[in-house]
Amino acid sequence: MSAKKSWDIAPRARPQAAKPVTRSMRDMEARPKSAAPVSKRNVTIARGKREKEKRTPLKKQRSDKRHLFVIVATVLAVLLIAVFFYVLWLPVFRMQEVQVTGAHKEEVSQIAKGQLLGSHFYIVPRNSLFFIPEKDIRAAVLQEYPDIEALSISVDGLQTLTLNVVARSEAFLWCGESKELMVSPCYEANAEGLLFRAAPLNASTTAALQVFAPLEGVQGDTPLRAYVVYASRIPDALRFVKAVQQLKANVTSLAIRNDEADLYTTAGTRITYVLGQEQEAVITAASIFSQLNLNDGSVEYVDLRFAGKGYFKRRQVPEVSE
Repeated sequence: MSAKKSWDIAPRARPQAAKPVTRSMRDMEARPKSAAPVSKRNVTIARGKREKEKRTPLKKQRSDKRHLFVIVATVLAVLLIAVFFYVLWLPVFRMQEVQVTGAHKEEVSQIAKGQLLGSHFYIVPRNSLFFIPEKDIRAAVLQEYPDIEALSISVDGLQTLTLNVVARSEAFLWCGESKELMVSPCYEANAEGLLFRAAPLNASTTAALQVFAPLEGVQGDTPLRAYVVYASRIPDALRFVKAVQQLKANVTSLAIRNDEADLYTTAGTRITYVLGQEQEAVITAASIFSQLNLNDGSVEYVDLRFAGKGYFKRRQVPEVSE
């Protein structure tokens, strides 16, 4: 028996299994690509270039068509503008005559003809059928003649301009701020209290209602275009005057002071009331005027300033000594 022990015998080396080969992504990316994929990509790029080359002529054609359209449209627009201005300057489409109906015929006609001279911005004639300066004509006429209330402008045919003048209606005469400061001549005023014309001295104006009141909106040295104070209440005051006249009181003048008004009859009798209270004053006047004679000078004044109450004072008849 050998002297060697069993544990002295070296074990037989076992064959080791082959380790699996692992490749990292970096190694895979670093690995040169095969010729086949590279060739396929090149083929794809070349095919795209050929398709792009095929599309380029079509895009160019569309661009050329757009440029041509723009050029043609521009030329047509220029031609239309030229034709338009040519038509504007044709004599057949320009005002050659002015006709006026109403007040101040000759004067208004001359003003209108003056406004038709020249051109707008040195391009369009002012007397063109299509660009009549109606606003300028109306403003010039109303500025020159305050007694004109309205002006209508129309075209008759192709070469005639027609103007219709509407004059203001006289409602009363303004004769000064008070009876003590009476002016001459008086001025005609409409129902809104606007002074628009100096009144001539004749029988028709002496019979009109005279109003004495301060003015507002005076421009310069003339009261023309000014308004009587409390102009908004003038229409009601005029209606009150008519109502009093229907009660057989011959009212010839009206004096406005602050918010009160005095009516004077032909005999000098004064009738006082508060502006804005015309309805109450008429009711009171109707109840007491039947007892009085306001046209013979026997009554000095009648006070209607208190609703439902009327006060009057008779004149004392001087005694005649024998």
